[in-house]
Amino acid sequence: MSDEDSISQSSEENLSQPAAAPPPSTEQPTPPAEIHLHLQVEVPPNTSLHLTVESRTREGKPLETRSFTFSNPPLPLPDWLEAAGQAVQSRPSRWERIVPHLPSLLLGLALLVYLATRLIGLPDFPVYFFTDEAVQTVLAADLVRDGLRGYSGEFLPTYFPNGSMYNLSLSVYVQVLPYLWFGKSVWVTRAVPAIISLLAALAVGLSLQKGFGSRFGWGAALLLTVMPAWFLHSRTAFEAGLGVTFFAALVYSYLRYRQGETAWIYGAVTAAALAFYSYSPAQMVIASLSLFLLISDWRYHWQQRRRLLLALGLAALFALPYFRFQIEHPGETLRHLTLLNSYWLTDRPLLAKLGIYFGEYLRGLNPLYWYVPQSGELIRHVMKGYGHLGWITLPFVAIGLIRALRGIRRSEYRLILLALLAAPSGAALVKLGITRALFMVIPAALLGGLGLESAIGWLGSRLQKRWPRPNWTIGLSLLIFLILAAAAFGMLQDALQNAPFWSSDYGLSGLQWGARQLFAEVSDYLNQNPGVDLVVSPSWANGTDVIARFFFDDPQPFRLGSIEGHLNEVQPLAENTRFVMIPEEWLKVQESNKFTDIQVERTLNYPNGKVGFYFVRLRYVDNAQQIFEQERQERRALQEKALRLNDGTLLKVRYSRLDMGEIEHVFDGQPGTLIRTMEANPLVLNLIFNQPQNLQSLTARIGGVPGKVVVWVYPPNGSSPLRFEADKEETPDPRDVTVLFDTELTAGQIDIEVYSTRDGESAHVHLWDVSWK
Repeated sequence: MSDEDSISQSSEENLSQPAAAPPPSTEQPTPPAEIHLHLQVEVPPNTSLHLTVESRTREGKPLETRSFTFSNPPLPLPDWLEAAGQAVQSRPSRWERIVPHLPSLLLGLALLVYLATRLIGLPDFPVYFFTDEAVQTVLAADLVRDGLRGYSGEFLPTYFPNGSMYNLSLSVYVQVLPYLWFGKSVWVTRAVPAIISLLAALAVGLSLQKGFGSRFGWGAALLLTVMPAWFLHSRTAFEAGLGVTFFAALVYSYLRYRQGETAWIYGAVTAAALAFYSYSPAQMVIASLSLFLLISDWRYHWQQRRRLLLALGLAALFALPYFRFQIEHPGETLRHLTLLNSYWLTDRPLLAKLGIYFGEYLRGLNPLYWYVPQSGELIRHVMKGYGHLGWITLPFVAIGLIRALRGIRRSEYRLILLALLAAPSGAALVKLGITRALFMVIPAALLGGLGLESAIGWLGSRLQKRWPRPNWTIGLSLLIFLILAAAAFGMLQDALQNAPFWSSDYGLSGLQWGARQLFAEVSDYLNQNPGVDLVVSPSWANGTDVIARFFFDDPQPFRLGSIEGHLNEVQPLAENTRFVMIPEEWLKVQESNKFTDIQVERTLNYPNGKVGFYFVRLRYVDNAQQIFEQERQERRALQEKALRLNDGTLLKVRYSRLDMGEIEHVFDGQPGTLIRTMEANPLVLNLIFNQPQNLQSLTARIGGVPGKVVVWVYPPNGSSPLRFEADKEETPDPRDVTVLFDTELTAGQIDIEVYSTRDGESAHVHLWDVSWK
């Protein structure tokens, strides 16, 4: 018998005994080891070969039996074998295996782009290092020094003072460990919140992926990356960035909760608490969004009421530090609003206050505010020539907004719209500003991601119908990714190269440039000139004492002070005394004729090449005392002018000498006009009316330094004047001081004295407006 005959006989014997079906089993069989059998058989012409393959377990139980026939010439393959061959031939390529993971891959790359554009050149942009950044690490260092106790002795205080108000909390605590590891460093102080802000990009990306089942979460992350307002502020150590980051985490956590993963409500509560303690305007934003969501999803909340009660208990625990602060510092919240000059504390009617609030609130929802470059913002808070959200995001955000409005019945779309409505609520409590309204970037990024998905899907489907060969959706996705990534790095390059020249005002009213550069120069100067008594001007920035403590440990090897004190009165001037002056002070020294032997030992230039700081030695002229006495008499002399006010009132005004503004500016009611005394403190105004006036109060709008307003009311009958006064503590902005009279008075003359209570007699006193009723 030939080999072929023996094989055929064996096959026929097996075929005559059909295999029994395997008995059912509840256990999952262990996969058998893979066995390869190589069999080579020559089949003569016009001969067929029948082959049966049967598999059994080790115990002999049959598992599977397959039979097939070989022939010469060959017959068509069985369907199952042909399908197996096709499967082998159509095995996916490497690219096809990558495609299902492309959304996650692109999101990961988007996060890398985000992080790179936050950390590259971090000390160089923003070009300033502001006191509100330095104070975070300074407070962290003091907390460590004082055994984790605040300045008032509280263990792990809830809030820390920033200037004259308590408004810092979590932003200080996140700097503690970096300070212990790396010390005080501009890069580290900024990098800590910048790295934490990566959570915001991740949150918006995952919100689209998990909350909407979208493959374009990377688009939301990249759109957030290229928003100029967020690009700028996420590279600073301002506490606003942390508030926005945890706001994004709140939105993501709530999305997961609302889609049935109810344990995520604890993440939402935690994120809300972190945002609440990060930034004071976040408190109103979190409260507004919580109320909106409570109303919007109340049926779902009721179904999850047991879980929700536990979440409320967690919220109560997070609220304990806040209640402790309110008990230990009663009235501090009201004082905070007072220092910010909030209109809520004025004597306006409630309807007027509500009108102001909703006016500011609607401005925060106005697309023109977000996409047209703003001139009313502080130069430190904007990127010149850029809108807050950037024009490149506009079409995607617009499409996403339309999509969200159409899908408003779905909870995930409502969440984005409600976050959009909550975002400006905190800023409207005082005055709209980009730092207070920065929360808007989160719903804008989410809407932009949805719009990008719709735009790519619509365009890709039309291209696919016309040219079906390539995958247009993938191609368009990669193209948009590259465009947005290039835009992010282009904005970074523009900022690093051109931001130092966006403004030529490098001083107190502008960029406040020079923290790193000046104190590095001071350190080098002191090393080369030991024994020098160096007096460094603080007049180029706010909170220069805090900035100085960031760069130098106590006790500092120099003094903060201005040459202006020596310009206004004779003060001791030692041989080893040197002054660091800003250009305005240097000009006054030259024009004063009070000094001689003036020598400039060193200069530090602004980025535009002009001198920004002078290191100077000098001494008084011999007749300095006589010059100062003459100036003192001149300061006390009053100017005089007749005015007609807008309501027709005629009066004669006697006033201190001015070096800024016109006396008419005091009575025009315009917030942008003011006067400033030429080194006279107090500023004196004598108002002599043509006709007696009936008065109940007088309001003066003064500067932000600690101030006092004294009013003398002279009755027309010539009797003795009545004296009234009111004072204000320091605030960041100008504010109104209202002096109330005991009763309605008739006045023929009013004398007003405006004091800068922290300064001496020869100081500049600012006054914006005076009004009475």
